[in-house]
Amino acid sequence: MTKEELQMKMDQLVQGQVDNITIEKNDFMTFREIWINHKKKEQIIGEALHNGNIIYRYRSI
Repeated sequence: MTKEELQMKMDQLVQGQVDNITIEKNDFMTFREIWINHKKKEQIIGEALHNGNIIYRYRSI
């Protein structure tokens, strides 16, 4: 996935358009860069799955 596609997925998650997003192992480093720089990163929670995939959910405060 491109950086722009991953950014769009994160925006959809934070805006509540989707309940969760799944990031595959090969996209993790690109997604991590986006996540680290996001102002709401503390509310974007990742859960490790099998085979290196991660599911992220947004928890509003």
